[in-house]
Amino acid sequence: MLSLKFSGVQSFSFALIKSLWSKPKGLHSKSYRQDVVKALRASRVSIIFYGFFIIFFCFFLQTSSYAETGDGGYAGSFFLLGLEGRAVGMGQAFVGVADNAGGALWNPAGTVQLQNRIVGASYRKMFLDRGMGWVCYAQPVKGEAAISVSWINVGVGDVIGRDLEGNPTEEIKNYQNAVFFNFARKIHEKLFLGLNIKYIQYNLADISAYGVGFDFGAMGKPTSDLRIGVCAQNVGMKYSWNSLKYWSKYGEDGTDTKENFPLNFKFGGSYLFFQKRLLLAFELDKNEKQDVRVFFGAEYNMIERIALRAGYNDGALTFGAGIKHSFNKVLFHFDYAYIFSAVEEDPDHLFSMQVKF
Repeated sequence: MLSLKFSGVQSFSFALIKSLWSKPKGLHSKSYRQDVVKALRASRVSIIFYGFFIIFFCFFLQTSSYAETGDGGYAGSFFLLGLEGRAVGMGQAFVGVADNAGGALWNPAGTVQLQNRIVGASYRKMFLDRGMGWVCYAQPVKGEAAISVSWINVGVGDVIGRDLEGNPTEEIKNYQNAVFFNFARKIHEKLFLGLNIKYIQYNLADISAYGVGFDFGAMGKPTSDLRIGVCAQNVGMKYSWNSLKYWSKYGEDGTDTKENFPLNFKFGGSYLFFQKRLLLAFELDKNEKQDVRVFFGAEYNMIERIALRAGYNDGALTFGAGIKHSFNKVLFHFDYAYIFSAVEEDPDHLFSMQVKF
């Protein structure tokens, strides 16, 4: 009996399959044909699997030739900072991991790996009185899909407005809110796809802007220890600004403008070593406003409940730790990340918690 198994891109002859199909072998003809159909399906999935990642990686490299360079100063730049303790402690090399409640922020396909319902929250304290908060709910769906919803808040305090003569006028509000709706599904045991729908609002003084966009992600799992992830972020996303009402109070003309978010592409992978106690990961990011950014991360589970982490975040070192504790069938995860800054004097501190039930 012919038995063709999934093990990469299959090397077989379609002519041979056709001839085998047309010539049943005695009492085993039905089973024989079923094996051929399985082989065809496995080969199709494997071709799609490798073809998708090769095309995406080639496109990722090509964008480097046409992109501008520079850091910050563009719409949605706060998305790059990271808001989940485990991922940030690993240097944000997470597009090829993405297996917790915050995974959708790096790869929307990763949430399909969830096995429990999760509630997560975090807070990141930054230099110059800045802060970022995140809350999330995620759950698997019938073992084949997952959904999640996240809310992010970013704000700056104590911003004082001044008139043309430099006199203080009022405290200026400066904050942003983003809501993510995530859906992920298994296309095959070795291939997952995911989608984020994002709504973002920016409030500056009495001027508000809003935007809607998408993230598309995919994750491949050729073996139980190896994962490969890709993601395209901020697709179709832009701010719509209208300052006519605000400036009319001062006898000035306002504007009605659009501000595009730069497309951001992620490519990376991860591998488990030493009976799955050590996780190593890497990631490459490229957007229209920056050069290629490089990330590396590691997580070592000393014992079942304690993990140590370290990473390299495009020029900045990160360290972190995590501890787990169960109580009445509810599992609590507490994570901390320490982020050295490449441009600021003080480091950032990130605290997060996830509850699985």
